[in-house]
Amino acid sequence: MLKDINSFKDIDSFIEHLKKKDDIVGIVEYGGRTHSDMSIGGDYDLTVIFNKPISHNFTGIHFHIGGIPMDCMLLSVDDFLSDAPLNEFLLVHLNCKILFDRNNITKDILDKIKKTWKTPEYLSDYEINTFRFTFQHIIDKLEHRLYENELYSKYFIFSSFDWFLQCYARIKNLERGKPKVHLNYIENNDPELFNIINQMYSTDDLNIQFEMLKRCTYHMLQPIGGL
Repeated sequence: MLKDINSFKDIDSFIEHLKKKDDIVGIVEYGGRTHSDMSIGGDYDLTVIFNKPISHNFTGIHFHIGGIPMDCMLLSVDDFLSDAPLNEFLLVHLNCKILFDRNNITKDILDKIKKTWKTPEYLSDYEINTFRFTFQHIIDKLEHRLYENELYSKYFIFSSFDWFLQCYARIKNLERGKPKVHLNYIENNDPELFNIINQMYSTDDLNIQFEMLKRCTYHMLQPIGGL
């Protein structure tokens, strides 16, 4: 059973406390904040790696230290031994920083997943066909039916944009699972698309939102042969 009733003044003291636990073999951080940053605004992301699973019911906890929201995955070595990640959230470990490593266990498992979990550089025919099919399906589902259920149409447009961003990142070979990074990339490298996205989110007109989603789709798929 995992139980700890200590309190900590900052993230550093929390990490130092964890290092003393014999069943913890690694601590890594990722995201925009480092463990030494206690400024207000934003959260802190880390993973604590145990020598064996501590629970089959949860894989993380959320709490606060010094006013900083903490998102902490609780994983075991076993979670890194599969040939593919159990879920997309685990992909953050392809680009993380080791804060603590007992007997090089953490380095070894991270080196392993960089080989086995790494996304291929080039798109497969299956991926290309999947991107085309799903977005044609999205467009067909909404075409001429926008106002049958306006709330559902708005929901479907913006939930589809989440999938759009994942596909765009894959086509551009960007790190998966980081929408903020993807949007920053678009802003800095694809101003035409960035303007389309801004228009979609800044209007309440359902027709314009749908039109902008279609333009996003055509723009994204153009480099791989179009829709």
